[in-house]
Amino acid sequence: MKMIKEFLLIVKAEFNRDLLFMYRYPLEILSFLFFMYLILMAILLGLSELMPSGQGLSGKDSPIDRETMILGYCLMQFVLATQMGWSGQIQNESQTGTLEQLSISGHSLAGVLLARGISQQPRQILSFFLLLGAYFLSIPDTGIQPGRAPLVILVLSVTAFGVYGVAYLFAGLTLIFKRVGFFFQIINFAFLGLFWQDRTGMAEGSWSAFLYDAFPLTRGMTLLRQSVIPEQSGLTLETLLGFAAICLTFTFVGYWLFRWMEKKARMQALLSQY
Repeated sequence: MKMIKEFLLIVKAEFNRDLLFMYRYPLEILSFLFFMYLILMAILLGLSELMPSGQGLSGKDSPIDRETMILGYCLMQFVLATQMGWSGQIQNESQTGTLEQLSISGHSLAGVLLARGISQQPRQILSFFLLLGAYFLSIPDTGIQPGRAPLVILVLSVTAFGVYGVAYLFAGLTLIFKRVGFFFQIINFAFLGLFWQDRTGMAEGSWSAFLYDAFPLTRGMTLLRQSVIPEQSGLTLETLLGFAAICLTFTFVGYWLFRWMEKKARMQALLSQY
């Protein structure tokens, strides 16, 4: 009970810090979202010019699956922002000396990261909807249904724990290598190719289908499509519970991998200021 109470206090402290960050630096958040918005719009507009009759952006007969592109891109932004809240802040804290202070504070560094992820989750979900709403208003005749937002919030909240498992791995590597530059951003953009994969084209029982269904990010993409697009179906409580079990497993595995890498970093005195 005492550990849970301390953890909740850390979540509260991190949440207040996140609110202060948004209040002090709103342009940093908004400019990031605007930059992400422009990237996909440039892709879609470019494809629109290349397609016959300019059907790249409008029309139900468009050869481009715009809904999958938009949802996958928004989910990639969600993953990127969440992961940067872990490894990105560790990189900054290692340079300012905050990481060294945190490592000797008596709190579990892995627990602090989990509290940080939970506290930042509302902001990441809000960013997801802001980006999705911008595309919904910019692109005519999309199959996205805004009225299904509560179901999307539920799917994103569950998906976040699968993201935490990946973020733990990135954060552990950041502890060891410190200056990781854009390495993890490149990996996160590579995830975009996974989100845009056509699951229906994979043979049932194949390794590709198994890996797609077992990886939280791609599985989350499937459930997002089923949540937002009316033509999709199959989202049930049993499906959500199974997905939650996968995501929690990833969080658990990522937690212990991070603890192992943290121990390695302590042995090599890598938690001091760099």
